[in-house]
Amino acid sequence: MRRLTAGSSEQVVWRARLVLGCLALIALCFQHAPGLVVPDRKLELTAGPGGFLSRALHLWDPHTAFGQLQSDAYGYLLPIGPFHWLLDTLSVPDWIIQRLWWSLVLCVAFLGIWKLCNVLQYGVPWTRFAVGVLYALVPRAFGELPIEVWPMAMAPWVLLPLVSPRVRSGWWRASWSAVAFALIGGASPAGSAALLVLPAVWLVLRARVKLTLVWLGFVVAASIWWLVPLLMLIRYGAAPPGPRWLPVAGAVVGLPLALAAAHYLPRLTTLSVSRGINRRVVPVLVTSLAAAAALPVVLVQPAGAFAAIPKHWEQAADWLDGQSAPGSVLVLSASNEPLAALAKRSMAALTDDLWNRVDSGVGDQTLRQELTRDGVRYVVVRNDLPDGTPALAIHESLADAGIGRVAYFGPAGETRLPYPSVEIYDVGATTPGRLIPQSRLVAVDGGADDVPTVVTALGGEGAAVLRADASGKVDGLPLVETGNRETDQEPSAVVLRNKQIGRSACLHLGARALCSPEQAKDSAEPNGLSRAISIPQPASYELRGTALAKDGDTLEQLLTVPGAITATASSRGIAAPEGRPGAVVDRSVGTGWLAAADDPRPSLTLTLPTARDLHGLRFQADAYLNGSRPAAVTLHFDNSTPVSAAVDAGGYVRFPTRHTRTVKIDFTATKPLQDARTSPVGVSEIEVLGADELRKAIDPKRQVPAYCGNGPAVSVDGVPMRTQVAATMQQLLLRQPVPFSLCGTLTAVPLRSGQHQVEVQSNGGLVPIETTLAKAGLGDVKAQPVQGVDVWRPNPTELTVEVPGADQQSVLVVAQNYNEGWEAYDGSGQKLTPIRVGGWQQGWLLPAGQEQVVTARFMPDRTYRAALLLGLVALLSVLAVGVFFPKTGRSRRR
Repeated sequence: MRRLTAGSSEQVVWRARLVLGCLALIALCFQHAPGLVVPDRKLELTAGPGGFLSRALHLWDPHTAFGQLQSDAYGYLLPIGPFHWLLDTLSVPDWIIQRLWWSLVLCVAFLGIWKLCNVLQYGVPWTRFAVGVLYALVPRAFGELPIEVWPMAMAPWVLLPLVSPRVRSGWWRASWSAVAFALIGGASPAGSAALLVLPAVWLVLRARVKLTLVWLGFVVAASIWWLVPLLMLIRYGAAPPGPRWLPVAGAVVGLPLALAAAHYLPRLTTLSVSRGINRRVVPVLVTSLAAAAALPVVLVQPAGAFAAIPKHWEQAADWLDGQSAPGSVLVLSASNEPLAALAKRSMAALTDDLWNRVDSGVGDQTLRQELTRDGVRYVVVRNDLPDGTPALAIHESLADAGIGRVAYFGPAGETRLPYPSVEIYDVGATTPGRLIPQSRLVAVDGGADDVPTVVTALGGEGAAVLRADASGKVDGLPLVETGNRETDQEPSAVVLRNKQIGRSACLHLGARALCSPEQAKDSAEPNGLSRAISIPQPASYELRGTALAKDGDTLEQLLTVPGAITATASSRGIAAPEGRPGAVVDRSVGTGWLAAADDPRPSLTLTLPTARDLHGLRFQADAYLNGSRPAAVTLHFDNSTPVSAAVDAGGYVRFPTRHTRTVKIDFTATKPLQDARTSPVGVSEIEVLGADELRKAIDPKRQVPAYCGNGPAVSVDGVPMRTQVAATMQQLLLRQPVPFSLCGTLTAVPLRSGQHQVEVQSNGGLVPIETTLAKAGLGDVKAQPVQGVDVWRPNPTELTVEVPGADQQSVLVVAQNYNEGWEAYDGSGQKLTPIRVGGWQQGWLLPAGQEQVVTARFMPDRTYRAALLLGLVALLSVLAVGVFFPKTGRSRRR
């Protein structure tokens, strides 16, 4: 009786310690960034779990990235999603929901090790306790997400029923192990699969063939709800997210290591005592190790943690959802969060081509046309999270494309100018669908990112399919080559483009230039275009293209104003023309000179057309000029004795009247910027007292001298051809694209059959970024126009389109990602042939006919939803087996 009482007392003590252990783990979770939501894999789990779970019930998600397969959303249907949804329904704060989930993960891992060691009789209570704490904490100490650690936390519980010493039936063992496995969910398939290794090895080594087969069957049955969706995801073209290998390895070897540690630590203690070491040394070392594992969780501050989603994002989402105009929303950022979790309006995906365009700071009609064809109505610019692209570049690209701001929310963001945190721009009228006559289609022998440039180069009124997508479905389309490819079909056009045009060091806010060397980005082809093209038959092509101003002396000579003061410098920190030395005498404070950072004695030299009587200078510095202000100077007049002077508070330097033609200014002292940063000296404008009328502004409307040969230099197979460009000074200074075309006696480029080398190189201060060789008449505007159509979605996997009548075969295009799972039928019930448009959009070939209604459905969704239902039934059945068949008539060996 005494032994029983002593044993019971010890059990009570250890149960109390287990409770304290769990409380300590919970406290540890809540101590980690208290009050803040830490970025996890799915923001929707805390921001909007209800909508997230609702979308997870369908395989197709029209809400995200132009529509896509659900990725791993189904894996959160049990138990992670319902856990967050229930607490969110009870209005529990987001950060507390997140910490409660973390607490659950750690406590499940801790208690699982304790129980498993008890069942296997490994170790003694203190080693089981210590190893359980370490098992729970080590993954978090390495920064692993709780979602990734969840399979590892559940690993002991999957093995526990199989090794239970109680009198249990094989049905009970297999069912409860399978239920535990089902509770892992499918958010981390690799981690889930990995933790099956140890139970399988356990069963095989004990030759429990029947139990092994039953267990495998139950595991598959309990996993149907996420296993079938995973297979469908792979079947229809979306790979699950890649595994994080530490949790996967932990699921395979972490549990055996924990069991081994619990088993051998007492022996290590005994060994240490036999060697004369205090028996408390090993427990103290293990406790220290556990404390060390806990320290990173407490001390390391998570990046990007936030108290709550800022109010301005909720306001932006409400504004977008309140607009009646159709079209999706494009966020110009690497992430759609948090808007995707808050807004009901469908979200677009930022393609590489779109990003390169807005990143360059150069906008044109191609950008706007691409957005319109993609069904994008609103563009969201976020200034609260820097991502490597200057906000100025994005704003300038949108402004040049004629896309204006219609709403803004929140305080000033982390940008050079005080832009609001969230800005919304209206692209203009768009439709979620288009009816494209076949006469408006071309086939592009290139990639999806080539399509926008091709369509714009051919007039901007048509559409394109990739040649591989058109093959066998719609033949006879005009072929457009993109260079460096061999073809057996005569191309109707060849479009060459610079895929990355770079970014100038000077970006613009209206006419004001804001310059910084850090803003510059190299062009992929800084000197022009060079391509090999293949022509199977002799043909003649018209040549045209677009070019940008190219930094250098040639461009700056075009900006010279006759009869004005000129300026030279010892160095310059900005290569763009807005940063040229002459910018200090162009009567514009929006431009300015900045010395090079490594110039030890920066100087400027002003040269007048003729000698004049001068009596002073005044230095002006724009508030946004990224340079130190002059504080003291030394002046040289036509190489006479230098005069040193201080620059007063008004920027003036006064001196006795001097009759001179040149003034050399050495900057001997500077005043730092307001934030005390040190930077090279900079000047926006210098007033020349006594000859200030000789500072002359550049006329922005003045045309570049027009003559045949002032455009980019073209040569085909070494034969030179001249081009002409019509441009204004404003277009050159603002780095806006300007057109050029062939000129002189040669009106077209004759090409014989075979390979040709086409060179379009910089000339006249201009560098080509796109060149088109097209047959006469291609892109004829007399062809039947493309028509916009409305698309209705009764649910995420169905859509209905009212299509107007057409007198020729057309392509019906919906602004969503292409997937072979979509099937469409015309008004007579005839199945339509699917075709990928533009390299990514969903389309179907539609024969000529009267107005009709086309319906489409994502067919795999039926199987997906059936799998979810079947999986639920199978899981409940497996659970019922464990409940109703708990015991067997005789004892069984483990």
